[in-house]
Amino acid sequence: MMNKVLESMLGKSIEQSFEEILVEEVRAKCQAEIDAEMKFKGKGVEDSETAERSIMCY
Repeated sequence: MMNKVLESMLGKSIEQSFEEILVEEVRAKCQAEIDAEMKFKGKGVEDSETAERSIMCY
């Protein structure tokens, strides 16, 4: 019953919401790794957008 209430409030399934949260967590982790690598290499965080395209995080 709780799942039905939550799904009604969210407008989508619990599983879909869970998957979206996981994807966001992976993206945040990858971005943090990219930023740390750029900082280590002496480049600013603003350069991480270019690096993000060339570095694949899994």
